[in-house]
Amino acid sequence: MEIGGRQIHQQEFMKDFRQSVGDNLVSRNASEEEKSKALAEYVELYANFQAKLRDAVSRGFDTTTDLHDELVRYRKDLAAPYLIDSAMMKKIMNEAYERNHYALHAAHILVKVRSDAQPQDTLAAYNRAMELYNRAVAGANFTDLAIEEVLRANPSAKVQPNEGELNYFTTFDMVYPFENAAYALQPGEISLPVRTRFGYHIIKLFDRVEFYGKVTLQHFWKRNRNADNEMTLTYERLMSGTPFEMVARQSDDLTTAENGGYIFDATMSQLPQEYVTVLSKLNEGEFSKPFLTRYGWHIVRLVKKETLPAFEKMEPFYRQRMVRDLRGSASRKSFAANARKKYGIVDLTTTPEPTKATKKKGKKKQQEPVKMQASLDEITANLNSLVFSAEWKVKDSVFTDLRPLVRVPGKEYNVIDFAQFIRRTQKQESVIDLSYYAKLRYEDFLDSVSIAYADSQLEKENPEFAELVDEYRRGLMIFNYNEKMIWTKAIKDSVGFADFYARESAKKDINKPEDSIYFWRTRARVAVFNVGDSRCLDSDKAVKVLRKAMDKNLSSADIQDALLKKVDRKKCTEETPVSYDVELLEQNRQKLLADDQWKTGIYVVHSGKGYRLLMVQDILEPCLKGQMEARGYYLNGWQNEVEETLCKELRAKYRVKINHNVVDKIRF
Repeated sequence: MEIGGRQIHQQEFMKDFRQSVGDNLVSRNASEEEKSKALAEYVELYANFQAKLRDAVSRGFDTTTDLHDELVRYRKDLAAPYLIDSAMMKKIMNEAYERNHYALHAAHILVKVRSDAQPQDTLAAYNRAMELYNRAVAGANFTDLAIEEVLRANPSAKVQPNEGELNYFTTFDMVYPFENAAYALQPGEISLPVRTRFGYHIIKLFDRVEFYGKVTLQHFWKRNRNADNEMTLTYERLMSGTPFEMVARQSDDLTTAENGGYIFDATMSQLPQEYVTVLSKLNEGEFSKPFLTRYGWHIVRLVKKETLPAFEKMEPFYRQRMVRDLRGSASRKSFAANARKKYGIVDLTTTPEPTKATKKKGKKKQQEPVKMQASLDEITANLNSLVFSAEWKVKDSVFTDLRPLVRVPGKEYNVIDFAQFIRRTQKQESVIDLSYYAKLRYEDFLDSVSIAYADSQLEKENPEFAELVDEYRRGLMIFNYNEKMIWTKAIKDSVGFADFYARESAKKDINKPEDSIYFWRTRARVAVFNVGDSRCLDSDKAVKVLRKAMDKNLSSADIQDALLKKVDRKKCTEETPVSYDVELLEQNRQKLLADDQWKTGIYVVHSGKGYRLLMVQDILEPCLKGQMEARGYYLNGWQNEVEETLCKELRAKYRVKINHNVVDKIRF
């Protein structure tokens, strides 16, 4: 096809067609007639889309701030997997996949210390952790040690009888260093102190079971821990063929007893530890022997369990998790180092200046001390303790040594860029030596600059990435175009909508089921008076008031006043003894009126200590819904009509030409 002078060839068209429609038709072995029809329909949709796209650009929809900001957010998310070390990432994902086959049951003792603590505080915490580790491997009760450490850190803390207990977990459930240490253990083993951002952990592994995802099970539970004889009899009934559903009716779990003891789609964290252990050893359809937990006696039957999908299906999940996980940070750091090699990014703080040999009389040649081409001395000199409370605000003008710190192709970064980076990323943290802080932040800055440059090259080096970004850009632009030129325009055009309603409503038939939404069924206009306490106002007396009111054609507010005059205030404790509301009810779509109350009259419905008076004032016959009443049902059709009109105008404006002789030859 040709649109506004631009030729769109079969290859470009078919790529979009296959992704949107074609591949699905092929996978389900659609007939040639179905394929031909789908192709013809898509040709028209594609032509309209391209014409809209051309018009959207001409109207400036491609340069709006909203589109730019949304595209930046999308591109950032899309780029994240490209900006990490792929080899390291693959290795870590394979590691995660292997671990995902198993769930671990462990406990830990935590000696808290901040990740940015002073060296002496870190050492003190480590020594304390080693003391606890030595006592644990010597046979001290692990839970007692966990409680002891909690109380040492905070004497007023509330401890649990199973302090340190972690239940079952699997990969990505814990921080990466903790996970590494836990998966390296065998049941019964205790780890050496493991450092995480929370402090030092001593981990004890209790169990490792094959378990993944969610399970559906049935269970039978008796709270009484002395019910072992009853459980034996129950187990014998199951062994003799009694359905689990019948046995479950006698369970102490009242929430599941009536539905056969079923627990649907439960995760490891939702189940008692013993359930996970027992279920991991069962095949689907098997039930366990009775077992005891702190909750009582149990028998469980495995109905269904998820199995770990193939690695290829888990890979997108792992990639997503790694972007936020510590292991993903390691991959990004490795990627930054590789990017410096790949693109020739130079860290001038570690690049020596060219040296010249000096010659002294009567002595051999000597080398002058090696000097680097840039230094962090000036940034260190201007740092102060405010940086540790995220309040450092030194001005750029204080810096005089503007030699470049980092050189990337086509650009250099100096001390001012580094200072801006610190100001932008500073956060609340513990005080450390300022020169050491500057060194750590410079490493972050260097990585950031390296990744930013690699990011800028993504479209050039990855055509599929560039295509995804452009596809999203076009989709976003068309969405904004449709919103303004079609959807909002249709909503605001009240005259056009009124004309559309008149034309379309005339075609509706109350006897056709598909047209029923456009009509009102029989309706009743009902005034509802609520009397909270019948002692204040007898219902018979209230009915008499309503009958007189109907004869006089009084308003609902006047009827309320008349009822309030009859209220015995001495017997009434409520602030508002009589309230009212007016309802317009549609037959078969309400619960207020009974079937025999669909006629004018007064009806009393007693409820608790009070009652409700229903005054059916009018019965309305079925009729067509008005323009505003049915607006939601007609609006979509009206917007479609507006779009059709616009597309016709655009096709003429941009001289859309479809080469049907080419379309007719397409086979897929």
